[in-house]
Amino acid sequence: MDIQKMINDYTEWLKKEISTCAFGEYIELTTPYLDRFNDYLQIYVKQDTDGTISMTDDGYIIGNLISSGMSFKKGTKIHKTLDKIAKNFNVLINGEEIVTTANSHNFPQKKHMMVQAMLAIDDLYIVSPENVKDLFFDEIRTYFDANDIFYSENFSVLGKTETIYTYDYHLQRTREKPERFCRGINRLNQPRRDMTLFNWIDTQDKRGNAGELIVIYNDNNAVSDDVLRGFYNYGIKTLPFSQRQDIGYLNWFVA
Repeated sequence: MDIQKMINDYTEWLKKEISTCAFGEYIELTTPYLDRFNDYLQIYVKQDTDGTISMTDDGYIIGNLISSGMSFKKGTKIHKTLDKIAKNFNVLINGEEIVTTANSHNFPQKKHMMVQAMLAIDDLYIVSPENVKDLFFDEIRTYFDANDIFYSENFSVLGKTETIYTYDYHLQRTREKPERFCRGINRLNQPRRDMTLFNWIDTQDKRGNAGELIVIYNDNNAVSDDVLRGFYNYGIKTLPFSQRQDIGYLNWFVA
């Protein structure tokens, strides 16, 4: 595989697909990534007189989740998860807004982190919160703990492009298994797949090792064969969470 070509192709695609529009004192930046309504994610950017670049989603992601019946009351499990996502992607939650700041040098990296945060928070959506005991990511952790799978949680690494990527779980190399990174995705679609692929390729290129990425996806939500095929083409393992009791499933994680 020509990893550098993959990265170049992806970044060129991003350049072509991103559009901008003046919106008061802000520039409205429309990305090619889709939310759960299949609308393009938008970030509002402005530069202050001291050169600081401010970014916000204008409360779109969290506001829509609240409108759908979700509550982020302090002390609840979902509020703790929201806080954890914000810390992982180095953004802040200001009321219902997701915000971050950058400068002219780190703007691309901070924008990428902002988009990842928006997607991760949007991914918290559950159809009937009152009927769901645990969030999808809690269920993965419970599965690991119940099967004595030892992991590091929220494992951050630096990619070749100097962007920081956070993986939900990291499993150390063993005598039989390579180093493994795990990403849980509640609603797996093409934009989430493409970003996951880019993050992983950039991670591999920096670390230069034979590590593996395992994507655990919630197959209670529809996933197209084309999306899964894209992962397969790049040698990434995809595991539907509903099959977690199969013995072959467990073999990916234990020595």
